[in-house]
Amino acid sequence: MNADVETLDRQAEEFAREVGIPPCPAVLTSLLRETRADEPDFRRIGRLIANDVALAASVLKVANSPFYGLRTKVTTVQQGLTLLGLSAATQLVTGLLLRQAFPNGSSEAMERFWESSMATGLIAALLARETGCSDQGTAHTYGLFRDCGMAVMMRKFPIYADILDGSALASGDPVTEIEGERYAMNHCRIGARLAHSWHLNATLAYAILNHHCMLTGADSVARATPGSRVLVCLGLVAEKLYCGATRQTCHDWARGGEIALEFLGLRAGMIEGLTGRVKASLQSL
Repeated sequence: MNADVETLDRQAEEFAREVGIPPCPAVLTSLLRETRADEPDFRRIGRLIANDVALAASVLKVANSPFYGLRTKVTTVQQGLTLLGLSAATQLVTGLLLRQAFPNGSSEAMERFWESSMATGLIAALLARETGCSDQGTAHTYGLFRDCGMAVMMRKFPIYADILDGSALASGDPVTEIEGERYAMNHCRIGARLAHSWHLNATLAYAILNHHCMLTGADSVARATPGSRVLVCLGLVAEKLYCGATRQTCHDWARGGEIALEFLGLRAGMIEGLTGRVKASLQSL
């Protein structure tokens, strides 16, 4: 790691400490401890999730969405654990807890941000199932956490709203360059810090850290693990599909879209068909 990277990491840690990134929720700590046991207790894990009524309801809603494609309707958390599998269910819960950790998200810009993040996560899960390149839970979690640093930046800088809603990106400059010029920090590094503090694995954290440069920066590509690069590609294609379904602009597509499609083994013509499926699935939520 060179001096510049070390400095940026130190600055990101100081920034995160100053702003106060949301701590890892107690329920997630307990859940992770139980899932990592030699013999996980599925009943106890189910109770941990079911005890949070809002969380349990969200788990059932997402698990029954077209994005996960379960053949049997899930009616209980315990059934969801069985059908989704322990890993996918844990990843799903982790992502859903992220939204709960930002209670100040009542502004219109923040509501749109969380709506976009949730949709991106669900679409990434759909793509993971379609391509078989990643498990759905990990893809979903990555989609939700990919831009979580933006929510932290918004807490610190109210004027960050024009980046959050995309109007500051009309110039065509990469978002991380705009953030760096304004704040000497970017959402990727803050997001990676949050991911680390929430005990996400190194592959997820690295993908979050490099999702704006991994497909175009030679150094990032060289150091990327296959798993982290898959997640970055899934996230970009998921964002493109969401933007297509909601008639928005995917600002990073011109820089890395073709690379992402090729890496995932998708043809450009498939995007149109997938956009229709995504739009219909989003309407069912």
